[in-house]
Amino acid sequence: MVNIPRKRWLILTQYYSPEIGAPQIRLRCLANELREHGIDIEVLTALPNYPKGEIFPGYPTTKFSIREEIDGVPVRRVWIYPGSGKSPLIRLLNYLSFTLTALIAALFGPRPDVLFVESQPLSLGIVGLCMKWIRGVPYIYHVPDLQIDVARQMGFIKSEAFLRLALRLENLFLKKSWKVSTVTHRFIRHFEERGLPRTQITFLPNGADTRFLCPKPPCPELLDRWKLREKTVFVYVGTHAYYHGLDTLIHAAKLLHDHKDLVFLMIGNGPERPRIIQLAKDLKLTNVVFGQSPYEEMDKLYSISYASIATLRDLEVANQMRLSKVFPSLSCGVPVIYAGLGEASDVIRDNHCGMTVDPENPEKLAAAIEQLASDRAGRDSMGKAGRHLVETDYSWKIIVTRWIQELGISQH
Repeated sequence: MVNIPRKRWLILTQYYSPEIGAPQIRLRCLANELREHGIDIEVLTALPNYPKGEIFPGYPTTKFSIREEIDGVPVRRVWIYPGSGKSPLIRLLNYLSFTLTALIAALFGPRPDVLFVESQPLSLGIVGLCMKWIRGVPYIYHVPDLQIDVARQMGFIKSEAFLRLALRLENLFLKKSWKVSTVTHRFIRHFEERGLPRTQITFLPNGADTRFLCPKPPCPELLDRWKLREKTVFVYVGTHAYYHGLDTLIHAAKLLHDHKDLVFLMIGNGPERPRIIQLAKDLKLTNVVFGQSPYEEMDKLYSISYASIATLRDLEVANQMRLSKVFPSLSCGVPVIYAGLGEASDVIRDNHCGMTVDPENPEKLAAAIEQLASDRAGRDSMGKAGRHLVETDYSWKIIVTRWIQELGISQH
């Protein structure tokens, strides 16, 4: 074990609770587990504004910074230009404004022993570099997504010059870090191919809080909220983004419209949600229900779910992904139907905790839904296998314990 200072950690992220989304949930769980290991955690984040680009009610819009606590973890929030949508200028202002205010707060705040940098947006790597060069703070650069590859393959950024600059910056942030953490084995190989030594890369996969997210009887309140009694509910939970390809789910629902007992519950938000809602209206679908539900009732949400659905577009970069939304479902004993490729598909198939189908294929997705809906015993068997998998390999307690050991940090 390496005896480096480890008492005070600062987690730097633009996205945090009470916002809803994969990074918000993941980092909240990470902070809580690190505290269990005796590490003093503080979070430096933005005023909550995602995904609508509006500061949440109850938070000031003119103060530079405020402090609060979430789960007993100190959280310092700094000003951000709130903005969302598809306008590149607005999104850039959103990212750069937080990078600037976070840099000021980090440089002039209490010095941490370790800085954990959530790498989305890319510009937050600048804060990591400055903290290392100016204050001598080692930083962990966490990469949950290959954002540059996604931007190129999906055509979000057309300028090759800009993409080359972004790649150079990312390489700099990676190489100057104390450690890099990432979420899939294929991402690890990707960074090795880019020249990072394997000893610098650590594995911090997505997981679930198995103490909170566990099998429970159906929640009457949620069944009544969305009028789902006597229905077989297939749920989608998470961000509605372009790369998820949620058209596939909507068109599968269209194919199953005559199955009056089947309902598709779509929970979450994101840039694609208004379009997906309109698509369901245009197709006159009565078997698709759109709702909202906070993380605090996610256990109840999965209690009313027969199975969950996760989808991805057929992209090369998607083959390296492992969607975080898979593990809360499995933790609750709810099998997953996964319409996509990549490591998440491998995990589900190899551990017999769901079904996998090709991406962007509504017919195959509909067939899988119909098959699982008619096989209650198979569904229950998959649910038990999923719960066992998360308890043994993907609970946050196990993930963080293994990660700390991989970092080589002394536990005393």
